[in-house]
Amino acid sequence: MPHDDNNKCKEDGGKNQQHVMAPTLNFYTNPWMWSKCSRKYITEFLDTGYGECLLDEPVSRTYTLPQQLPGVIYDVNKQCELIFGPGSQVCPYMQMQCRRLWCISSDGAHKGCRTQHTPWADGTECEPGKHCKFGVCVPKEREAPVTDGAWGSWSPFGSCSRTCGGGIKTAVRECNRPEPKNGGKYCVGRRMKFKSCNTEPCSKLKKDFRDEQCADFDGKHFNINGLPPNVRWVPKYSGILMKDRCKLFCRVAGNTAYYQLRDRVVDGTPCGPDTNDICVQGLCRQAGCDHVLNSKARRDKCGVCGGDNSSCKTVAGTFNTVHYGYNTVVRIPAGATNIDVRQHSYSGKPEDDNYLALSNSHGAFILNGDFVVSMFKREIKVGNAVIEYSGSDNTIERINSTERIEQEIVLQILSVGNLYNPDVRYTFNIPIEDKPQQYYWNIYGPWQACSKLCQGERKRKPICTRESDQLMVSDQRCDRIPQPAPVTEPCSTECELRWHIARKSECTAQCGLGYRTLDVYCTKYSRSEGKTEKVDDRFCSGQTKPNTREKCFGDCNVGGWRYSAWSDCSKSCGGGTRRRRAICVNTLNDVLDDSKCSQQEKLIVERCSDFLCPQWKTGDWSECLVTCGKGHKHRQTWCQFGEDRLNDRFCDPESKPNSVQTCQQQECAAWQVGPWGQCTMTCGQGYQMRAVKCVVGAYVSVVDDNACNAATRPTDTQDCEIAACPLHPAAPETKRSMPSVHRTQWRFGSWTPCSMTCGKGTRMRYVSCRDDQGSVADEAACFHLPKPSATEVCSVTPCGQWKALEWSSCSVTCGQGKATRQVVCLNFSDQVVDRSECDPDDLPATDQDCSVSSCQNTHDSGRPIHPFPYPEHPPKPHPGGNLNQNAGPAHIPGGNQWRIGPWGACSSTCAGGFQRRAVVCQDENGYTASNCDEKAKPVEQRSCESGPCPQWAYGSWGECTKSCGAGTRTRLVVCQRPNGERFPDLSCEILDKPPDREQCNMQDCPRDAAWNAGPWSSCSASCGRGHKQRNVHCLSKEGNRVENDYCKHLAKPNVQRKCRGGRCPKWKTGDWGQCSVSCGRGIQQRNVYCHAGTQKTARETDCYQFTRPVSEQECSSAECPRYSWEVEEWQACMKTCGEGSRYRKVVCVNQNNQEEDSVNCDASKRPSDRESCNLPPCEYVWITGEWSECSVTCGKGYKQRLVSCSEIYTEKDHYEYGYQNTDNCPGTQPPNVHTCYLGECPVLATWRVGNWGSCSVTCGIGVMHRSVQCLTNDDQASSLCHADLKPEERRTCHNIYDCELPSSCQDVKRLKGVIEDGEYYLKVKGRILKIYCAGMQTDSPKEYVTLVSGYAENFSEVYGYRLHNPTECPYNGSRREDCQCRKDYTAAGFSAFSKVRLDLNTMQIITTDLQFARTHDGRPVPYATAGDCYSAAKCPQGRFSIDLYRTGLSLTETAKWISQGNYAVSEIQKSPDGTKVVGKCGGYCGKCTPSSGTGLEVQVL
Repeated sequence: MPHDDNNKCKEDGGKNQQHVMAPTLNFYTNPWMWSKCSRKYITEFLDTGYGECLLDEPVSRTYTLPQQLPGVIYDVNKQCELIFGPGSQVCPYMQMQCRRLWCISSDGAHKGCRTQHTPWADGTECEPGKHCKFGVCVPKEREAPVTDGAWGSWSPFGSCSRTCGGGIKTAVRECNRPEPKNGGKYCVGRRMKFKSCNTEPCSKLKKDFRDEQCADFDGKHFNINGLPPNVRWVPKYSGILMKDRCKLFCRVAGNTAYYQLRDRVVDGTPCGPDTNDICVQGLCRQAGCDHVLNSKARRDKCGVCGGDNSSCKTVAGTFNTVHYGYNTVVRIPAGATNIDVRQHSYSGKPEDDNYLALSNSHGAFILNGDFVVSMFKREIKVGNAVIEYSGSDNTIERINSTERIEQEIVLQILSVGNLYNPDVRYTFNIPIEDKPQQYYWNIYGPWQACSKLCQGERKRKPICTRESDQLMVSDQRCDRIPQPAPVTEPCSTECELRWHIARKSECTAQCGLGYRTLDVYCTKYSRSEGKTEKVDDRFCSGQTKPNTREKCFGDCNVGGWRYSAWSDCSKSCGGGTRRRRAICVNTLNDVLDDSKCSQQEKLIVERCSDFLCPQWKTGDWSECLVTCGKGHKHRQTWCQFGEDRLNDRFCDPESKPNSVQTCQQQECAAWQVGPWGQCTMTCGQGYQMRAVKCVVGAYVSVVDDNACNAATRPTDTQDCEIAACPLHPAAPETKRSMPSVHRTQWRFGSWTPCSMTCGKGTRMRYVSCRDDQGSVADEAACFHLPKPSATEVCSVTPCGQWKALEWSSCSVTCGQGKATRQVVCLNFSDQVVDRSECDPDDLPATDQDCSVSSCQNTHDSGRPIHPFPYPEHPPKPHPGGNLNQNAGPAHIPGGNQWRIGPWGACSSTCAGGFQRRAVVCQDENGYTASNCDEKAKPVEQRSCESGPCPQWAYGSWGECTKSCGAGTRTRLVVCQRPNGERFPDLSCEILDKPPDREQCNMQDCPRDAAWNAGPWSSCSASCGRGHKQRNVHCLSKEGNRVENDYCKHLAKPNVQRKCRGGRCPKWKTGDWGQCSVSCGRGIQQRNVYCHAGTQKTARETDCYQFTRPVSEQECSSAECPRYSWEVEEWQACMKTCGEGSRYRKVVCVNQNNQEEDSVNCDASKRPSDRESCNLPPCEYVWITGEWSECSVTCGKGYKQRLVSCSEIYTEKDHYEYGYQNTDNCPGTQPPNVHTCYLGECPVLATWRVGNWGSCSVTCGIGVMHRSVQCLTNDDQASSLCHADLKPEERRTCHNIYDCELPSSCQDVKRLKGVIEDGEYYLKVKGRILKIYCAGMQTDSPKEYVTLVSGYAENFSEVYGYRLHNPTECPYNGSRREDCQCRKDYTAAGFSAFSKVRLDLNTMQIITTDLQFARTHDGRPVPYATAGDCYSAAKCPQGRFSIDLYRTGLSLTETAKWISQGNYAVSEIQKSPDGTKVVGKCGGYCGKCTPSSGTGLEVQVL
C-alpha cells in the first residue's frame, strides 16, 4: 500500500490527506483514520480474495485487551518517557492539550520542548472532568453514540468488459446508510455483484482474449536488458501457479523469458486454455461452456455445449494384428469428438516395439512418422483442435482429444523389432447423420418459482422435446422455433405482506414533550396457519411504510425508570431475549424507591433475534454415477441464510443432510473367455482360438456383444508354437556341423504391400534368426541354413489400360472393306504412356471387316457409310459368369481363399472405360498367402459405360478493354455434352481447349492526349448525404480539348463522389418526469430540444417546428384520500402557579377515522395543541441541607451542603417543595462550601518493595533479591519506618530442573527409578525439552514428542476418490462432494497424530511409528505422507500437516519430500521457522514421502 503522498494517491484526492499512511508524522497528520487512497487499496485487496485468512479465527488462545483507555493506564508524563526516555515530562508552557504531545528532557524545561507530532493518548486527563479523545479535550460523560453501518442501494450494472465470448458487468454498494461511526460495526455481506454479458462466441478469426491483452504491450520492453525495441508478447500458460492464473503473465515471442505485466487480467478472461472458468476481479470463478458466470453448462460427448449426447454415437474397437511397418488401425472422420486411443504394452514395460502414429487423409504424417518416435508428452494442433500425446515412454501409450476435429485423420500402429502383437483400444464419437429430427416446445414443463412472496404468479417452463420419442433435449434444439405463451396460475395466495410495528422505544423526554422510535419491519402473514414471519423489507416496498418516529409525553411529577444498556441477545437467531437493569430516578437524577415508578411499565426483558437461523439446503440428486451395478449419486448441500450462502460452520453440523447416496442399476455385462483351443500346427508356427462371450448376472446369461465395452474385448486368437519342425535331411557333414545344444532357424513375417500399385515393384518382409526358445539370435547362428529372401519383385496389376478410339470410315464406298481404329495405352490420369505399360494380352482389335451396299448402286456413293458398330466376335464373358463378385470369397481346399474389395471408380467418365478391384489370396488368419487356385480367381477388371464425352463449346468475343495500346477481350469457353450438361474443364481434353482470352487493338495510342479534371463543386446538401461533381475533359498536349476517344486508353477520373454536410438537426426528447401530483389529475413534463450531432445542441429554429414532440401531458394517479385534523380534550395545566401551559393531542385522520402521518393534513389549518393557563404567582425559598464532615482528618479541608431553590405549593393542606432554577429565589444564594482545619498532619512513612530479581542459578538452589526502601508519602527517604516490619530483601530459590538432567528415557529410569509413562524434562542437544517417555516398564523405553496443536494440525491422508476421467482437474483443483468420481482407491486412509516418536541419536522423527495415531478411515498413513489416485492432470488431493509449535523442535532446512508413482506431483509449503509444514500430493496413482525414507530430520530451537 503506498504512502499518502505517493503519486498513485493523487488521482484519488489524497494529495493533502495525511492519515495512517502518512510518510511522516507532522502537525497536520490525522492518525485515527485511513485516507481515501488507503481505503481503495485495502478494499481492492479484500475484493480480490486475499482477506479470506481473516475468516480463520484463532482458537488456540484468546487475547484479553485492557478495557481502560490507554491514557488511563499511562499518564501524560509516562507517555513522554515512552517517547523520549526516562525523566522526560510534559512541557509546562506549550498549551496544546490533546492535539500534540510536547515534552521536556530530563535536563529540565530550560532546555526547550520537543514533539514527534503524536497526540495525547485517548483517555488522558486534560482538565477536571475531561479527557482526550481523537486529539480533542472533551467531557468524560459525553460519549458519542455507537452507530452500526448499513448497506446502501446497489448501483446499476456497469459496462460489459468484453464484446463477445462472455464479459462481466459489475454492480457495487457502499456501507453508507449510515456509515459506521464511533466503533460501530461495518456492514457484513457482498459489496460487489457480477453478471455475465455478451456471451455469444467470438469469431474464429478473432484473436484469443488473453492474446489481445499481451499484444497491447507489443513494442514495450520496460528497459529489460536483452529485449529488442520491437518485442512481441504472447500469453504464458504453463508453469503458472493455480492461484496466479488471473494475473497477466506474458512471454517474449520466440523466447522462454516471461514476466507479469498486469496484476490481473480483464474480467471475463478464461482462467486457462483447458477450462471454462473465467477471471473476475483477479479470482478464478466457475463458468460454463456458455460463457455464463456460475453456469454448470458443459460440453456433452458430442462437443455440444449443454447438449444431451443425442447428436452423436460412439465408435469403439480394438486392433491386435502385427505386420512390420505402419498398419492402418482406423480412419477417424471429420467432426469426431472425445477421441481416446490407448496402446497397452505387451510386456508391461514402456518399450514393446509398437508405437501409435497419426497421418492426415493425404498420407502425410502428423505424429511419429518416418520411423521417428517422440518419447515425451506433446500436443499436436489439427485445425483448431488440440490432440494430446503421452509420449512413447509409457506403459500405456495414449492419444486423446476432447475437442471436435475438422478434418479426417488416420490412426496407425508402427510395429518393429520383435513384432509383438499390439493391443490398441480406441473410442471416439461421430455425428449422427440420420434424417433431421423434429423438435417442438412442450408448454407443460415444470412449474417455476413464484414471482412474489405472496399473491404472486408462477409459470410453467417450456421444454424442448424431440418429436420422435418425446424425449426432453437441450433448449438449443428449439432455438429457431418461437416460444409459445407460458401457462400461468396464481400462487402463494394464502398469505399477505404487511408492515408490522414490533416495539416502541422509551420516550426521549422523561418530562414533557419528547419522541420515541418504532421498530417497523415487513412481515409475511399466513392466513391458514395464523402465523407471522419476518421477511426482508424489500418485499413490502409496494406499501407505504409507517413513520418510525412519534411524539410522546413524559410525566414531570413522578419518577421514571432509568435503564442500563441492553445485554447481548441470548441467541444469535431463532428468537432469544436480552436484559437490562432499571433504577427509579426523578428529574434531578436522584435515586428513588421502586414504588415511586410503579405507575410506569418496567421493561427489563425483551425478545431479540426474531429471525430464522441459517438452515441446510439441498440441490437435486444427480443421476446414478454408474450405468450398471451399484454406484452413488450426489447432491449439493449448503448452509443458507435468506438469499445468501454462508460457510458451513454457521449451520448445525449434526443435522446436515446426506450429500451422497447409494443407487442400484441393472447388473453389469462383462466379457467371459473360454480356455485356449489346440494349436493349429503340430510343429512350427500356428495359432489357437478361444470363445469370447458377453455375459451378465449371477446365472451368466449370454447377451449381445454390444452390451459390453468393445474397447476392452479380449482377443480370441493368438500365435502358438509347440516345437520347431524337423529340418530336411542334409549331407552327413552338414549334420555333424550343427550344434547339438542350440537349434536355430530363420523366421520371417508377412510381406508388406507391393511398393507399386501397378506395374513392377518390390515388397519386403522381416527375416530374423531365432533360437529354440523363440528369442532373436545372431544371424551367424543361422548361416548353416539358406536365408529366406527379405525382398522380392511384385506386380499387382499393369499400370496402363488400353483405350480404343472411334472406328474409321469403311475403306471402300461399296462392297466389302476394312474399318480401323487407334488403340492407345493410358495411365490412371488418362495420359498416354508407353505401350509396354499395358498388358499385351488385353490389346483390343485395331481393325474389322465392314460391308457396304453392292457397287452397282452408284447413286449412294457420295454418302459416308458408318461401319458396323460391333466387332465380329462378341467379347468373352467374365470368368464365373456373374459380374458382381462381392457376394463372398472364393474358397479352395487347404484354408486359403481369394478375398475381393469393392469396385473402384470408372476410369473414364464417358465413351466407355474400365473399373478395377483388389483380389488377394489370404489364409484363414487374414495373412497374405500365395497358393490360391488361379482358376477360381475372381476378375479384377471390367468395362463401364458412361455416355458420350463432353466437348468444348464457346461463345462470341466480347468488347475490347482498350481502343488502343493493346487491350484484351474474352469469351465463354465451357466443357459440355451435346445436350448442354456442363462438366469441369478436366472432363474435356485440356490441351484442345480453345482460348478464352486474346489481345486486341494493338495499335499505339496518341501520346499527346490526357484526362484533365476540374475542381469539385460544393456539396449538394447542407446536412445529411449529398454529392459533389466536377468536369473531366480529354486535352491535347497543347491544352486543347479533343474527343474523349483520344483518352480512351487511360483510366477516366471520377466525375461525381459522395459527400456529407454534417448531421441534420432533429428533435430529441428526454424521459417523462414524475406526475406533478401523487393523487388525482396532474401534469408531467419532459425535455424537448433540437440536436445537431454529438454533444451539440442546435437552435430550436434549426429543426422543423411542425414535427416538434409535445413536452407536457396530463397524468392521473389514484384518487386522493381525504384527511382532517382531530383534537382531544385539554390536559391539566403543567404548573400550579406562575406561567403555565396545558396541552392536547392533535392528530391527522383519514376518511375512515384512522390516524395518519401529519404531513397528509393541511398544516395551515392545524388546531393549536398548546395554550397558556392563568395561575396565581409562585413563592420561592432557599432550602439548605446539613454540613458534611471535613474532607480531611488533618490539615486544611472543606465541608459541603446541599443548597437549592424550591417552589412552595400553598394551595395544599401542607407545604410541598419542588426544585426550581436558582434565579427564581430572592436574595443571595447561601454558600454550599466552606473551609475547615483539623490541625497539622503527622509525617507518615512506609516500607516500599520492588520486584524480585531472577534466581542466581539455572538449576538447583540459589538466591534472589529485591529492593526495600522506607519512603514518606511525598516519596522522600525516611528513617521513621519500624525496623521489625521491614520486608525481606533476600530469599532462597530453586530451579525446577535438577542440575544433572537425563538425556534419554533410559536415563530417567536409571537416575530417578521411575517406571511410569509420562512427560519428563530431558537435555537434548544442550537444550531442555519436555519429552514423553513410553514403555518405561520395558528395558528400552521410547521417546515421543507431544504435539501441542494435537490431531487437528498433525495428520496424513491418502485421498480415496478417483475421477472417472483422470485427465481432468475439475473445480480448479478444489474438492467437491458432487465430483464425477468414485471412492474405490484401496490404499486410501487418514491418520491423525497426538505424539510422534523421536530418535534422539539421529534427531529424526520416525514417521512410521503409529502408536499415538488415530486412523479414522481406511489404512494407516505414516506421518508427513500424503497421496491419491485422483487425477493425472497435476491435481493433488492427498494432504498432510505438521505443526511442531511449542515443542521446542523445528524441521531442518535439509528436510525434503520426494514424489513417487505415476503422474506424481507435490505442493509443499514450509513456514520460515520450520515449525509448520502443509502439503498436497497425488497423481494417478502417486504420493510424497520424506526424502530420508522413514525419518524426518528436526533440530532444537
